[in-house]
Amino acid sequence: MKSNLPTVGGIQLTTAIVAGVLSAILLAAASPSAAAACAIGAGVIIANFYLLAWIGQWMFAIASQSGGAHRLGLVAAPLKLLFIVSVVALLLSRTKIDVPGFVLGVLAQPAAIFIETWRSRHSARHLHGSAETIVEPD
Repeated sequence: MKSNLPTVGGIQLTTAIVAGVLSAILLAAASPSAAAACAIGAGVIIANFYLLAWIGQWMFAIASQSGGAHRLGLVAAPLKLLFIVSVVALLLSRTKIDVPGFVLGVLAQPAAIFIETWRSRHSARHLHGSAETIVEPD
């Protein structure tokens, strides 16, 4: 049976689509630098989410092998966060990146999560509703 939860892959794909649409709008309405910053912001947040999923799987694998929480697993997520914050700080301090465009790109991820959650819930309702109409009582 198919799960009604959004998948990491689905969220990542939707994030890329939302960021592409936002970048196209910014290219037409604002500037090429705002559009590029939006794409960069989305790229950073997609990488962050991918790393978070990978570290989560890795933490569970280590915990299952060692029979409980392991020190490496406990520090992996905070180190990933420190890495992402450092990358963003370097991008913002060392380049002339368009900050509003970058932030808009980062916000593509929460929008994608809402979209994918709605799609999952809507498809689950549709599946359950169509199953009820197909089955006829005897």
